[in-house]
Amino acid sequence: MENFKSFITEEEDKDEPYKLLILSSHDPHDPNVTGPLIRKKASELGIEVFLAEFNGMYMEDKGKDQLVYSFPVDEEGAYEPPGMKDDGVKYDKPFRINPENTLVMSRGTGVGAKTGNMSWRVACINLESQGYTLINPIECHDICIDKWYNQIVFKKEGIRTPKTVLVRHSEGAKEAAERLGGKFPMILKTAVGSRGVGVIWVESLKSLHSIVQLLYREDEFVDVILQEYIKTDYDVRVIIAAGKIMGAMKRPVVGDDFRSNVSQGSEPEVYELTEIEAEQSLRAAESVKGQLVGVDFIPAKNRDKESPYFIEVNSTPGLLGIEAVLSKTKAKPAKHVMKNEGIKSITKEILQLYMNRDNWS
Repeated sequence: MENFKSFITEEEDKDEPYKLLILSSHDPHDPNVTGPLIRKKASELGIEVFLAEFNGMYMEDKGKDQLVYSFPVDEEGAYEPPGMKDDGVKYDKPFRINPENTLVMSRGTGVGAKTGNMSWRVACINLESQGYTLINPIECHDICIDKWYNQIVFKKEGIRTPKTVLVRHSEGAKEAAERLGGKFPMILKTAVGSRGVGVIWVESLKSLHSIVQLLYREDEFVDVILQEYIKTDYDVRVIIAAGKIMGAMKRPVVGDDFRSNVSQGSEPEVYELTEIEAEQSLRAAESVKGQLVGVDFIPAKNRDKESPYFIEVNSTPGLLGIEAVLSKTKAKPAKHVMKNEGIKSITKEILQLYMNRDNWS
């Protein structure tokens, strides 16, 4: 009987409130809209939450705990940095964190994001070394922030993806096109980019050569990849958290464009995954060590029997689009998707998952 009581107590302890530190950054070209959404939904669940702006943020050791200082972040995700004539820098009330009770959601924007004198990456490595659970871990960000690295991982793990080659130098357009099969149109991407920016439709070898030369002239260290074009009317974004599918949405191609990003104007709708799409999406997330990710794919012609073509995994997926789609639909969720009739928000579903400390690993 005592052993049974002990078991029950242990199970109850798994589900308990936690503190949430969101590390994010606001840029006029890449607005911080998901950070405020998560902060709002976390507060509604009774989670003590702090949205910190990377720029100007710093931490102070307080024994086992740490204090996090950040410029105030408004409801739109923006912050106001101090001007040259400001008498004093105004910070929010510091947020106390501890590895045992604080989950860190690192929504990094890459090597350019700064935290005081430390880069975003160094700050995350520092937190990981102190025992904090990061969503996502730095290894996941490293893979996902680089589309070529993402492709290498997909190939290694046997995950179906469009044929992709690396353009090796400014005069390497023709060679890369030949390695891809020489069939136009092709899709050109800069290895680092998001929201559909840096993705270019290429119709001929002549235009490919010109674009590659221009990119290398602007940045001699840029990584450029070339990918086969797979005709489709839409692609799919699957949100996965703690190894569970939280929801999926279909993103139609925008007008005469070939891109389907919500940030480019696509109007998404609920999507029901097939068995193989669900299974392979989970594999794609696992391949990049993802804890909370957006998996993007182009469906196969025979969706029930063939794996889709996986484009990439996003380690800082926006939640605004899928939050709106799933909250307004009356359609029943697919059998692969998490269900909680008491909660109508995918963001809340995700946050509630982490009440169970088993999902922190």
